[in-house]
Amino acid sequence: MDRFMVAVAKETLAFSAAHFLTLPGHICERLHGHNYRLSARVWGPASPATGFVVDFAELKGTLRALVERMDHRVLIPARCADLVLREEGDRLLIGYLRPDWLVVPRSHACLLPVTHTTAERLAEYLAEEAWAVLTRAGGSTLEALELDVEESAGQSATFRIAAEGTA
Repeated sequence: MDRFMVAVAKETLAFSAAHFLTLPGHICERLHGHNYRLSARVWGPASPATGFVVDFAELKGTLRALVERMDHRVLIPARCADLVLREEGDRLLIGYLRPDWLVVPRSHACLLPVTHTTAERLAEYLAEEAWAVLTRAGGSTLEALELDVEESAGQSATFRIAAEGTA
């Protein structure tokens, strides 16, 4: 069976968000933002019935749904051991260097199940989420997915997931 790689890198697979890193003294410890862009590559055989490895519309829709929830939000690494998070009314209080180090409206926050909001951890999280959606139906013939998170032009991280038994 022939194997293919298909890729998407569209302007619509982008989001703007603020974040910070918990690295004392590092410039990125300060709240700052990026205009992120995603791209993805998927490997597998083409379906005899459709000719697709994966329908581009399905792949783009999956990625768009992931970025939409992060767009124009503050990305918060909910699994970061250095943070203490607590909700107070409609506000999220983030304890880091002090109990109220950062306070944001809860509706502006995007809590992510990551330890850091680096491009690497965002790529890993987004790739795992996309892989779960694309393979959920069962019977998927996808062999691998690579997802890039570009946080600025020429600066990105890539995470790869492969189905068991494939490289």
